[in-house]
Amino acid sequence: MNYYSETRFNNWVNKIREANVDLEDADSLVVFDQMMEDFVVACFNVIRAAKEREITKKDALAELERMEEILNTKVSFDDPFKSDFFDFVKEGLKVVVKSAKYCVEGKISKKSINALIKEAVAKERKGDFEGAFDTIARAGAKVFKGEKLPENVEVPEDGMVLNWVDGIDAINTVMLLMEIDSPSDEEI
Repeated sequence: MNYYSETRFNNWVNKIREANVDLEDADSLVVFDQMMEDFVVACFNVIRAAKEREITKKDALAELERMEEILNTKVSFDDPFKSDFFDFVKEGLKVVVKSAKYCVEGKISKKSINALIKEAVAKERKGDFEGAFDTIARAGAKVFKGEKLPENVEVPEDGMVLNWVDGIDAINTVMLLMEIDSPSDEEI
């Protein structure tokens, strides 16, 4: 059982090293989005495997822990912008993993995604970063379960919540793409 390996992570790191990243060119940042989406798919596959009883919840949580450890790998780039952006992406991916854990555990909040995000922003303003992170992860679990991330989410641009919401947005993107790619009843 290996849903996401260090080799896979390092392949993304190498792609980022090779990429010509330019803040003025959004297309040059696509490698970061692809890395996030690849990681989200791996987390989704763990959730699916646990749901379909291919693996136990305990094994699924252990796999997600292992994936989280991979994210804690220290990586540096010659380009300070790449380093900063990579750290930003890693923070979003940490929320993805925590969201996946909540999904596997069946800990899905009854609050709306918007309410959870507002609550996280309030916690961050009070200096409760752990609480804010946890609250955003609970919103991410709802997205993994099929709820759509609202388009009108208001998040201050100067805080960590923005990074974490980016992780939820990656979950949302992958879930939407999977919905589009799945065959309709008429095609079966």
